[in-house]
Amino acid sequence: MKASTNNVVRRSAPQITTRRVVPQSTLRGLAGVAVVLLAAGLIFDQSAHADQPTPAPNQVSFVNEVMAVLGKAGCNAGVCHGNASGKGGLKLSLRGYNPRADLEAITRDQLGRRVNLATADASLFLQKPAGMVEHGGGQRFGVDSDFYRVIHQWLQQGAKGDFDRAPRLEKIDVSPELSILAKPGLKQQLVVRAHFAGGLIRDVTDQAIYELINQGIVDVDGRGLVIAKEVGEAPVLIRFLGQKALSRITVIQARPDFAWSNPSAHNFIDTHVFAKLKAVQVLPSELSSDTEFLRRVSFDTVGLPPTPAEVRAFLVDKRPDKRSRKIAELLERPEFADVWALYWLDLLRADETPGVLYPKGVWALSRWLRKSVEDNMPYDQFVRRFLTARGSLLANPPAALSHVFRQPNEKAEAIAQIFLGTRLECAQCHDHPFDRWTQSDYNSLSTFFYQVGRKDGQDYYAEGQVYLEPEKNKQVHLRFLDGSAVQWPPADRLASEKGDGVRDRRIALADWMLGPAKQWTARALVNRVWGKLLGRGIVEPVDDFRFSNPPVNEPLLDALADDFIAHGYDFKRLVGTILLSRTYQASSRPNGTNGTDQTYFSRAMLRRLSAEQLLDGLSQATGIEEEFRAVPAGFRAAQVPTNHTGSYFLKTFGRPPRKSVCSCERSQTPTLPQTLHLMNGTTMMKRLRAEGGTLDRLLKAKLDDNRLIEEFYLHALSRPPQPAELAHARGYLTEADDRAQAAEDLFWALLNSRRFLFNH
Repeated sequence: MKASTNNVVRRSAPQITTRRVVPQSTLRGLAGVAVVLLAAGLIFDQSAHADQPTPAPNQVSFVNEVMAVLGKAGCNAGVCHGNASGKGGLKLSLRGYNPRADLEAITRDQLGRRVNLATADASLFLQKPAGMVEHGGGQRFGVDSDFYRVIHQWLQQGAKGDFDRAPRLEKIDVSPELSILAKPGLKQQLVVRAHFAGGLIRDVTDQAIYELINQGIVDVDGRGLVIAKEVGEAPVLIRFLGQKALSRITVIQARPDFAWSNPSAHNFIDTHVFAKLKAVQVLPSELSSDTEFLRRVSFDTVGLPPTPAEVRAFLVDKRPDKRSRKIAELLERPEFADVWALYWLDLLRADETPGVLYPKGVWALSRWLRKSVEDNMPYDQFVRRFLTARGSLLANPPAALSHVFRQPNEKAEAIAQIFLGTRLECAQCHDHPFDRWTQSDYNSLSTFFYQVGRKDGQDYYAEGQVYLEPEKNKQVHLRFLDGSAVQWPPADRLASEKGDGVRDRRIALADWMLGPAKQWTARALVNRVWGKLLGRGIVEPVDDFRFSNPPVNEPLLDALADDFIAHGYDFKRLVGTILLSRTYQASSRPNGTNGTDQTYFSRAMLRRLSAEQLLDGLSQATGIEEEFRAVPAGFRAAQVPTNHTGSYFLKTFGRPPRKSVCSCERSQTPTLPQTLHLMNGTTMMKRLRAEGGTLDRLLKAKLDDNRLIEEFYLHALSRPPQPAELAHARGYLTEADDRAQAAEDLFWALLNSRRFLFNH
C-alpha cells in the first residue's frame, strides 16, 4: 500500500466482466491518467470542496491509512492484538472500531516504548510486524512493502492522530457486485473503492480485507482475486475501516446444450424460482405424484401422514383442483394450529422453569397460540401483542416473552431474532463483524425495554431510569435499527391514550416494526415459513438475516413479503400460497441438471421428520397412542406444550430443550441411538405387538396376502405398493413358516425405512 500523496483516485474502477482479470500493473497505471479523468468529471478532487478538512501535503492519515494497515495486516483481529486481553502487552480495539484508543495504546502505553520519533526505523511498532525483531505474530509485511512505507512515514511525521482533520469515510463499494462464473477454475478480479466526505474516492482494492462466508466454493486472495472452485454461491465480504461491501459470486457448470423446459408456473412464486433456475442453467424436477404430494403436504400442515382412507379418496378424485381443495381442507384442521403453536413455543423458549414459567403459564400460552393460529389472527396483531404485552401471564399469555427474557438486552436480542430474523448478540461488546450493526445500535434497541420491569408477576413501566452506554458512560439516544430517531410519545398518542401506556417505548417500537420496517418484519416471517415448508430458507439459517448472508433469491423473498402485507398479514393464506406453488409440489427425484442442487429449490429436499412428526406418525400407523407424563390420555406429541413429557423418544430424536431462540436448536441430524431405538426400542416393538393395534387388527381380519401388503404400505408409506414391491413382499409371506411373524417383520421393515423416516 502506498501513502496517498494527492486527493484523487490512485486507480480507477474499470468494469470487470466474467473471465476477465485486470492485472494489478494495469490498475496502477491508471493513476497516470488521473488528471484526464478529473477533467472529465469521472473522479473528484477534494480541493473542489473547500468546506471539508484538507490534510497537509504528503501527510499520512492515522485514521484512514495507518488503521487500514493494522486491519489488513491482521494486527487488530480477534486472534491477535484485537483480542479482549490483547497480545504481547498490546491491546487494540477489535477490527479498529476505536481509533482513538488505538493511538493511545500505540504511542503512550508502556511509556511510549513502541515508537521512536527520533529514529522511525528503530520503532518496535515498525520492527515487529516487519519481522526485524522477534514477534509472536510473525512477519506481517516486508520492509519493501507499501505497508512498511505508510507506517514509517507516519512515524517520521510525529505519529499523530488526525481525528478532526481526516476526511470521513462514508462508504465503500465493490465491482462487480454480482458475477456468474461459468465453471470452476475461472477467475474474477474485484475492485474496491472508498468514498470519503467531500467527494474524495480512493481505490483500496489492495488495502481491503476479504472474507468468505461459504467456504469451499471460491478462494479469494488479499488483492481481491477470486478463483472458482465448486458450483454454488459464495458471498465475499469486503471490509475497510469499519465499512463493508459484498460481492456475490455464483459458480455454475455451464451446459452448452442447455434448453429451458418451460414448466408451467402455478403462481408468482414459480415465476421467481424459474427465473433463477434458468440463470444458473438448472431444470426443475417433474411434478410430484399424487401420493408424494399428499404425504408431504399432510406432514407439513398437520404434522401427520394421511390415513389409508384419505389416500384412497385422493387417488380416485379426478377433479383438476383436488390439490388446492386438499390444501384448503388441511389449513382448517385443528392440527394445523397444533403444529404452529409448537413452533412458536420453541422460539419463545416456553418451558416449565421455576421462577420463570410455571406449568399453568406454559399451558396458557399454548392455548393462546393455538387459538391465534386457528382464528388466523393477522400477523401484525400477533407481533404487537408480544411486543407490548403487560400484566400477568395467565391473564395475558403474550407477556411470557418478558417472563422468559428478563433483562433489556435479552429482550432486544430475542425480539430482533424472533421477529426480525436478525442476530444482534455479536454487537453487544463490539461492532458486528459480519453485519452493519454497531454497539450503539444494540444499546439503543435495548433501551426500548429498559423501563419495563416486573412486580408481583406482572410487567409494569418504571419512570426515571437512564440507560448508559457501558464503555462510553453516556446516555444512549433512543433510535430504531434503521437509524431513524424516535419521537415519543407523539401528539396523537397523548390525545388518545391515558396512563403510563403513553410513555411505553415498546409501543413506538411496534409502530416502527409494523410501519416503516414492515417489509423487514414480513420478510423475516415469510422466510421462516418457507424454510419450514421447503427445508431451507431463502435466507439460511432462517433467523440470520445479515449483510453478509444475502437471500439466494431476493426477488422471491420480496414478492412473498409484499404479498403477505398486501393481504393483511393473512398467515393461512401465506402458507397456502407456498403450498400451491409448483416449486413446493415438485418431486424430490433429481434430473440430469439438479442432482447436486441444495440451494435454488429445483426439487423437493429430503427432510427427516421432526421428533413430534415421527412419534405421532408412528402412533397413527400402528394404531397405538403415546402416553405422556402429566398429560391427559389422547394427546399427541405436537399437542404437548412442555418438554417435561417423560418421552425418551422425543429427547432422542431432537426435540429442542428451549434454551435458545435459534431454530438451529432443533436437531434433525440422524444418530446411532435413533437408529437403534427404532430397530429394537420399546417405542416400536410395543406398538407392533400391542393388542388392538394395526398389525393385530389386520391379522385378525384374515386378509389375503395382496390386501395385507397393501394395508401395510398405506399405513406406513401412505401409498399402495409398486408391482415389484408387492411381488417381493408376497413371496416373503408365502415362504414363511410363521405368517404372523413374517407380517410383523414386513411391517417393521417399512416403519424403519427411509421412506417412512423422511418427508420427501
